Amino acid sequence: MTSTKAPSVWENRVNRIVYWVLARWLWFLSGLLFIYAVVPWLSPLARAAGLDWLGQLLFIIYVPLCHQHADRSFFVYGYQVAFCHRDVAIYTTLFAGGLWFRLVRDWLKPLSWRVGVVLILPMVLDGGSHLLEDLLQIGLRNNNHSVGSLNFWLRMVTGMLFAVAMICLVYPRVDRDLRMAQMPPRSPMVAG
Repeated sequence: MTSTKAPSVWENRVNRIVYWVLARWLWFLSGLLFIYAVVPWLSPLARAAGLDWLGQLLFIIYVPLCHQHADRSFFVYGYQVAFCHRDVAIYTTLFAGGLWFRLVRDWLKPLSWRVGVVLILPMVLDGGSHLLEDLLQIGLRNNNHSVGSLNFWLRMVTGMLFAVAMICLVYPRVDRDLRMAQMPPRSPMVAG
């Protein structure tokens, strides 16, 4: 026989906070994505404003999060943005897509996994070919990295397709599951 004790005051407060946050998951996620997408742009702005230590610190924060190849990154005032073109496309699209999803969440059905894979596959192929080039130095993808080049557009478009896939695959499922988790428990049926 198991006994259940009533939650403590502390547990009740934590539970209320967790439910409050989960009910607003999209706002929190959008806020985090906004911060994540904006901070890399502050690195070159800080350096251009003479705050080199701050610009370098912001750049270093993103080192484990992005390869930061200069030839695959934007520059502002002559200083490199702390993440690459593809990350700009992914996280800007995820942020904007989260705002869009907020408007359509009640009627948008989750994208099928097959269509999602089709949207993700171009980035896997593009990123994979960049990885092979970086490792093997075979000349497959070099000398074509400037803004407006084919490689630039491939990185931007495949990053955006990946983000759209995540928004249409994951967001509706998370939203549905969190809404269901917040529904009050149903009372047992009374035999009658």
